[in-house]
Amino acid sequence: MVIGSAKGLAKASMGEMAFMVVAIMSVGNAAGRLIAGVVSDKIGRATTLTIMLGFQALLMFAAVPVLGGTDSSPVLVVLLVTFMVFNYGTNLSLFPSFAKDLWGAKNLGMNYGILFSAWGVGAFVLVRVSQMMVVKTGSFDQSFNAAGILLLLGATLSMTMWKKKAVTATAASPVMDTEEYEEEDLIEN
Repeated sequence: MVIGSAKGLAKASMGEMAFMVVAIMSVGNAAGRLIAGVVSDKIGRATTLTIMLGFQALLMFAAVPVLGGTDSSPVLVVLLVTFMVFNYGTNLSLFPSFAKDLWGAKNLGMNYGILFSAWGVGAFVLVRVSQMMVVKTGSFDQSFNAAGILLLLGATLSMTMWKKKAVTATAASPVMDTEEYEEEDLIEN
C-alpha cells in the first residue's frame, strides 16, 4: 500500500522533489534487511517480527495525521515512508529464516516460494482494497487505520511463535542424566 502510493503521497507534499523519496526508500529497505538480521540474531526472529509489526502499526496510525493533513511536512513524510519501507525490508530478511526454522532446510526453496507467493497475493488483494477505500472516502485514512489494525493482529499472532519455539526446544532436548562420567567412560572400546 505504501510503496504503491509513495510517489503520489510524496508529490502531494514535496512537489518536484518527490523523486528523492524513492532513493531514500531504497536506503530504508536495505537498512531494514541488515538491521533485522542483526537484531533477530540477538533477540530471536519471533521477537524481532513482533517488534517490527508493532512499530509498523504505529507508523500506519501516525500516517493518518501526517499524510492526511493539508500542511504535511516534507521531512515527516520522508521519515514516515522511509521507516515504513524499513519495516518492509525486515520482512524480507526474516521470512526466509522463518521458512527454514519452521519447515526445515530440505524443501526450503519450495516452502519459501509458497510463503513469498502468499505474501504477494495478500499484497495484491489488500492494495486493491486500499484503493477502493480511497476512492470511496477520498483519503488514505481508513486504509492506514485498517493496515494498522491488521499489523497489530499480526504482531499478536507472531507472539504465538514464542511459545511454539519454547515448547519445541523443551521437547527436543534430551533428558540428561545427572550422573557424571569420566572421559574414558565415554569412549567406546
